[in-house]
Amino acid sequence: MASAAPRQVQAGEGPAKIEPPQVSSPQAYLSTTELFAKLIERHRWQQARIVRLSSVQTYKLEHSKSKALAEEVVNMQYTAPGTDTFAIASGKGSPFIRHHVFQRLIKDEEKRAKANKDPDSLISPKNYTFEIIGEERVGNSACTVVRAIPKRKEIDLFEGKIWIDERDFAIVKIAGRLSKSPSLWIKRVDFVRQYQKIDEYWLLWKEEVSVDVRLYGAELLTINYNNYTVNKVETASASASGNIY
Repeated sequence: MASAAPRQVQAGEGPAKIEPPQVSSPQAYLSTTELFAKLIERHRWQQARIVRLSSVQTYKLEHSKSKALAEEVVNMQYTAPGTDTFAIASGKGSPFIRHHVFQRLIKDEEKRAKANKDPDSLISPKNYTFEIIGEERVGNSACTVVRAIPKRKEIDLFEGKIWIDERDFAIVKIAGRLSKSPSLWIKRVDFVRQYQKIDEYWLLWKEEVSVDVRLYGAELLTINYNNYTVNKVETASASASGNIY
């Protein structure tokens, strides 16, 4: 499929003269302190530009034997500085899972938005010890790979690896394990979070969460993010632009 030319999205309510952080030197020559200072700068730049955001999120839970248990499609709308609203478009499978798992996830996301606690904003030297361990390509991105070790055992923190785009200083992928289980019934939570570049913004594309539940075994939760609209301007789809990683 031919690549769609990206369109520049202007935020009517965002700062007028702010530009993306520019690359001044290869990441290979940066210390972890310098690298994450640029990553945090980039994250704040994107937060300042996005005043409205919408997407279609598909939640799916499967058993370890590839048996689909439930699925739900949700329309999400975000309005700065911290309001997420969700509307269920369709659903099938176990009503129990849809109510107690998917709705719990949605409520947690709403709470994080109101508290301005974007999970990516927690990825900083305040919460982690970082070590640069190499370089690797992920899709179209040349990335610096960083090991992240949490300084505390908290549900919102993880131990694992982060892939950072060397040009944009944006997170392309995270793979890790939560440092603290969210429930006594759950032995561990492993996850992979992948991002896509749409126009000038790096946005979530897919999350896969493997949960080992006591007595029940492994379950796989997948969340797909599609049909993004930024600041009420429809963006090029990731599948068309070739920016899915």
